[in-house]
Amino acid sequence: MKTLLKTAREKKGFKTREVSRLLKIDQALISKFESGQRTPTKKQVEQLAQLLEIDFEILMTAWLKEKIRQAISGETLGLKALQEIERELNPETATNQAVNQLFEEMEALKTKMEALRNTQSS
Repeated sequence: MKTLLKTAREKKGFKTREVSRLLKIDQALISKFESGQRTPTKKQVEQLAQLLEIDFEILMTAWLKEKIRQAISGETLGLKALQEIERELNPETATNQAVNQLFEEMEALKTKMEALRNTQSS
């Protein structure tokens, strides 16, 4: 996210001082957003996206990703929790995984049944 913000600001030809004045956000805070030392609020992300003409969906996704990373960083079960959240938010993925697992089990059973049939035929 920090790179998106800095690149967009520079592309627009703005100094951090100008962004600060236009959005009424402290200049030091703008610099910290761009260095990754601080994370803007959701409202600030909306303002920055509009002012710097950054695709809102791209910037918001980067912001959410950063917030999630901060929340689970250093947590040994962070990735597991994230995977469970994904299953909860996207039940179709969980269903597809369950169906795929069933097909794999059916294929394994079929292989075993064929092996049994071959041993009984011999």
